[in-house]
Amino acid sequence: MANIKSAKKRIKVIDKKTARNIRVKNHVKEAEKAFLAAIAAGDVEGAEKAFKLAEKKLMQAAAKGTYHKNATSRTVGRFEKKLNALKSGEATKAEPAKKAAKKEAPVVEETVKADASMKKDELIAIAEKMGIEVPAKATKADILAAIEAK
Repeated sequence: MANIKSAKKRIKVIDKKTARNIRVKNHVKEAEKAFLAAIAAGDVEGAEKAFKLAEKKLMQAAAKGTYHKNATSRTVGRFEKKLNALKSGEATKAEPAKKAAKKEAPVVEETVKADASMKKDELIAIAEKMGIEVPAKATKADILAAIEAK
């Protein structure tokens, strides 16, 4: 606990600012949740109203120093992007092209080549994938020979 009068005052001031920041963050979170709920429901008018409120709350938080102005601006931009996607009728969960391409790409089985530098466990796994039964006491050389034979 502080002994000096100015330090005691600083503690009180910090407590007040912390309380204000928590209150402001709660308002922002409520506005964000309302906006995202309207987007998820596909409600364009509700989303527009919620967007205006969320933008206002975010900008107020940035003005008070609760959030950094660039972080606030970035968040508003992302929300606006979601709102525009909803207005134009596009999917609400806009995924980057790279992620969408990865999901749509056909799954191709990789052929793994077994060599002597691999561990015994890896060789056993390859043999099992190929449908080769490996005895428990088989050596690396035995497993390699069985894989190459097939």
